[in-house]
Amino acid sequence: MPSSFGSRPIGASCRGRARPYRAQTKGKVERPIRYVRESFFYGQPFTNDADLNEQTQRWLEGTANVRRHGTTCERPVDRFERGERQALRLLASCPYRRLGARRPEAASRRRFVVPMVQVQRRPLREYSEAVR
Repeated sequence: MPSSFGSRPIGASCRGRARPYRAQTKGKVERPIRYVRESFFYGQPFTNDADLNEQTQRWLEGTANVRRHGTTCERPVDRFERGERQALRLLASCPYRRLGARRPEAASRRRFVVPMVQVQRRPLREYSEAVR
């Protein structure tokens, strides 16, 4: 699917794919993960998803996108606006298909029924307390 949008899978190179679960073999692909983890996530309390999204947006606008990048010597927001925004395309012209039967009549011929799973939304604080 990524090739249909003019890109390669993360970790792919001219020599082939990088080994899974080996950040050391991916080099620059994995470096942004460490940057986000060390300069934003560590020691940051979040009360819920909305709080996490709000804090992330503030961090992006006030820290990450306006700093001077060490390799390119320019701000990431300027580089994005100048060279990458116009290259972006819409991901899909229609919604992704749902998992399960493709046609309604095929559902009646199924041998098993996939159960509905209810996921509880809890504040992140509860998860951190459960780990302690």
